[in-house]
Amino acid sequence: MDPIRILTIVTIAMFALLAVITVFISIQKRTMFAKLGQLLEDGKYDEFFRLIDSRIARLVYPDYNRSYFKLNAHMIKGDWNEAEKLLDDLLARKVSDEQRADLVIKAFNIYISLSRGKKAKRMLDEIERLDSAKYGDSQQDCRMMYDIAILKQYNYIDRMEQALDRLHGPARGRIEYLLALQYQNKGDMAKRNEYLARSTKAMREASEDRS
Repeated sequence: MDPIRILTIVTIAMFALLAVITVFISIQKRTMFAKLGQLLEDGKYDEFFRLIDSRIARLVYPDYNRSYFKLNAHMIKGDWNEAEKLLDDLLARKVSDEQRADLVIKAFNIYISLSRGKKAKRMLDEIERLDSAKYGDSQQDCRMMYDIAILKQYNYIDRMEQALDRLHGPARGRIEYLLALQYQNKGDMAKRNEYLARSTKAMREASEDRS
């Protein structure tokens, strides 16, 4: 057989095989993503971690993605010590600019939740160096969270209370929670308790609506 023809046949066969592998991986990604999400929703954390560390998971997902999934799982589980360890590891890796931006914003919110002021400030400094045209809303939101949660300020009260009538569901519950924190910072515990109760109610109703 003509060598050129043989080469052509082999090349076509290779591309066909690559196409099959690509389709297989794509299907496995979608199937596994759905299964991982369901396991977390059902609180089956042991099964989740076994699946995310399985051979097929290592085949279809890069290590960074699997570690990111694990981070979310630890957060949902409430295992903040493991979440923080994993987050520190992820932050030390070299990733794309888009992945880095997503990661530092997530890290900032985790550090705020854990009251890690110094780590939160490092993330905030990096967030504020991002492209404001793309991340302007996140920059403002993170600065506000840092001011309230770490610096114990309460200068957003008037603005937030004026916005409440336009908000519903989880968005309203979140603002009411931030108002509770600010009134606590201000020393007005009656208002703090009022907004905390309202926030809890809004979040509970939103959760019931999703059920």
